[in-house]
Amino acid sequence: MNKVVFSISLILFWLKGEIEVDSRFVKTNLTNTILGIIPAGRDQQSIPLKNISGSMLSTKYRFKPMIVGLFVALFGFSAIASSFLTGLIVFAFGVCIVLSSVQTTLRIEKSGTHYEIQVPFFEKSKMQVLNGLIQNALAADTDKTDLNLFFNQKKRPI
Repeated sequence: MNKVVFSISLILFWLKGEIEVDSRFVKTNLTNTILGIIPAGRDQQSIPLKNISGSMLSTKYRFKPMIVGLFVALFGFSAIASSFLTGLIVFAFGVCIVLSSVQTTLRIEKSGTHYEIQVPFFEKSKMQVLNGLIQNALAADTDKTDLNLFFNQKKRPI
């Protein structure tokens, strides 16, 4: 059993999600949030490997939040002259919006539907590991039922 623990949000980096991959299931345990800020329960699933046809990893650059974040950051930067603390908080909030607009998405194809897990850009390496674990588990599951592979291995002298 392989488990990967990762952060689900840039702002709330202490909120963690975890995914376990074994020879039979992909088990997810993710924290839900409202607007990416307010924690609101958990999402738990056990997906049988037999129902998964593949997984893929992608990086998204969402331009609308990036532009909004840039405007908020510029407004906060300009407000520093009048009120330093308020301007600094607004500037930091704008920078967080800009950084959260870059996301890595792990998409698992299960029974014809997509199950997406979106994480901040700094968790990309963990999602690459997780994608590899899922693909290796799928390959091992396919090899278990491949009779040609079984008979080819049986013919080889030891």
